[in-house]
Amino acid sequence: MTETKTTGRRKDPTTAVLAEVKAERKLLDEDKPLGGGLRPERARLYYRREADRWADIATARALAGRGGWDGELLAATFAALAEPDAAAAKRGLVQAAALAVAAAQGAE
Repeated sequence: MTETKTTGRRKDPTTAVLAEVKAERKLLDEDKPLGGGLRPERARLYYRREADRWADIATARALAGRGGWDGELLAATFAALAEPDAAAAKRGLVQAAALAVAAAQGAE
C-alpha cells in the first residue's frame, strides 16, 4: 500500500479563478476595439460620468461600513472605458480585472 504525501500547502484561490477566466477568454474569439459605436468620444463622456458616480457610491458605502466589490468594480471599469489613451485604458482594465478576480473569489 502506498501513502500519498501532502505538503500542507493550499492551492492559491487566485490561480483557480484565473484558470476559469482563461477558459472563458478562449470562448471570446472576436478581435474588437475597446470602444465601439459611431461616436466613441460621446461614450467616453458617459463612462466618465458613470465612473465618478460609482466612485462616489463606493466611497459613501465604505464610510458607512457597507462597502462591496460592486461599486469599486463598476467605478474602475467605467474609468477604464472612459480613457482615450490606450495604455491608460489597459492599466485601468487590469485594475478592473484584479477587482473582478477578488470579487469572484469572495463569491465562492
